[in-house]
Amino acid sequence: MTMNVLAYGFSLLSARVLGPRSFGEVSSLLGVLIVASVGALALQATAARRLATTPPQQRGAVTADVLRNARRVAAAFAGVLLLAAPVLHQALHLDSWLSAALPAGASVPLTMMGAYAGVLQGERRWRALAAVFAGLGAGRLLAGGIAVLVSPTVTAAMIGVTLGAFVPAVLGALSMQAGSRSATGADHQPVLRELWTNGHILLAFFAFTNLDVLLARHLLDQNDAGIYAAGAILAKACLFMPTFVLVVAFPDMARDRSGRPWLKPLLAVAALGVLATVGAGVIPDLAVAFAGGSEYAELADVAWLFAAEGTLFACLQILVYDTIAGQSHAGSALWLGTAVVVIVALVALDSVLAIVATVAMVAAAVGLVTACLTSRVPDPANHSVTRFVPGATHPD
Repeated sequence: MTMNVLAYGFSLLSARVLGPRSFGEVSSLLGVLIVASVGALALQATAARRLATTPPQQRGAVTADVLRNARRVAAAFAGVLLLAAPVLHQALHLDSWLSAALPAGASVPLTMMGAYAGVLQGERRWRALAAVFAGLGAGRLLAGGIAVLVSPTVTAAMIGVTLGAFVPAVLGALSMQAGSRSATGADHQPVLRELWTNGHILLAFFAFTNLDVLLARHLLDQNDAGIYAAGAILAKACLFMPTFVLVVAFPDMARDRSGRPWLKPLLAVAALGVLATVGAGVIPDLAVAFAGGSEYAELADVAWLFAAEGTLFACLQILVYDTIAGQSHAGSALWLGTAVVVIVALVALDSVLAIVATVAMVAAAVGLVTACLTSRVPDPANHSVTRFVPGATHPD
C-alpha cells in the first residue's frame, strides 16, 4: 500500500505540473513501462514458487539460476523497447526521441527488481521485501518529482522515472549479499519455460488494462488525451489500491482449487470498487481534484465511468491470478478482448467517453468468459505455491 501511494504521488504531481498535454505523453509512456513489467512479475512468481518448493540445500543454485535468467530477460526487454522507440515516437505523438527510448532504460532495473523480490519472497524475508517495494515507490516519487519540478517536461519526467527505478534494484541486489549462492547445478531451460507460462497471461492482462491510454494518445487530440490520462489515474487507483485483498487471498487460491476460490476476493474487490464508483459519480469535483485539478474539469462528467473501468480491471485481476494459481489457460480471453478493443477503436472511436465505455464493456465481457473458463478447469495435481505479492511491481 505504501508503495502504491508513493508511486501515485508522482502521477498526481506530474498531472498538476505538466498539464493535460504533456501529462498525456508521460501517462502513455508509463503505460508502456507497465506492459514491459510483465518480465519482472513473471520472474517474481517463478522465483517465489521455485524457492518455496526446493529443499534448503538446493536453493542457492535455484537463486543463481533465476538471477542469471533475469539478466537475460532484462537485456531482451530493453532491446525490444529500444528498437520500438521510433514506433512509440510516431504512434504516441511524442515530442522527443529520448523520451521514447527511456522506457528501455527503466525496464532493466525494474526487471531485476522482480527477480530479487521473488527470491526474497521464496526465502520469506518479508522486511527486506517490504524495503524493496517501498524503494520502488519512493524512488519514483523523489527522483521523478524532483525532475518534474526542476524541468517540467516529458523528457525530464521520464529521466526521473528511470533513475528512480534503480533504487529498488539496488536495495534488492544488496539483499542478495546475505548467504552464499552457488551458480552451479541448475538448468536455465525449466526456468525459461516457467517464465513463459507465468508471463504470457500477465502480458495479456497488462496489455489489455493499459491499451486504452495508448489508444487515446493515438486517436484523440492532445488535450483530450491528457484528460483521458487523468481519468486513467482514477482507473488505476481502483485497480491497484485493493491489491491487499489479492495478497491475502492468493495463498488460499493456490492451495485450495476446489469450488470457486476466486469468488470471495472478487466480491470484496467489487464492493470496494462500487463505493469508489458511486463516490466519483456523487462528488465528481473531488474525483477531478484527485486526478489532476481544475485543468481537468472536463473529466467530471465521466469520472464515475473511469472508476467503474478500474473496478472491472481489479475484478479481472483476481481472475487472472486465479488462472496463475491453477496453472490454467483460462486467461486466453484477454487476448481476444485486446483485439476487439483495438479493432473497434481504430474503426469507430473518437472521444474520451467512447473509448472508456468500450473498454469497460469489453472488460466486463472478458471477465465473465474468464470466470466461466476458470470454473471448468480441473484441479491441478500440484498446488504448492508461496505467498507472492501480485501486482507489486506496476504501480502507475
